[in-house]
Amino acid sequence: MERVLANAEQEMRANSARQADAADQAAAEYERQTLAHKTDIARQTIRRLTDALKRIAQGNFGECAQCGGDIEPKRLEAIPWARYCLRCQEAREQR
Repeated sequence: MERVLANAEQEMRANSARQADAADQAAAEYERQTLAHKTDIARQTIRRLTDALKRIAQGNFGECAQCGGDIEPKRLEAIPWARYCLRCQEAREQR
């Protein structure tokens, strides 16, 4: 993820240095926004994984941050950075 983030940031810097006609500028802006989105996703993923590693070190990985119950092992396999059990996550999404 860190490599994806570094590559996307490098491409954004390279693309911002180019001068072009209106159509090229529009295409470059679209590409810039796509790269910005990718970098945001990479940053979020790195942050979530770092937080999960901290929970492992603290001994509370797999514990729901809301109800204190266990997060289902299948959920953790699918989303290793999950902070909430399925029931609490669904309740949060309905708010």
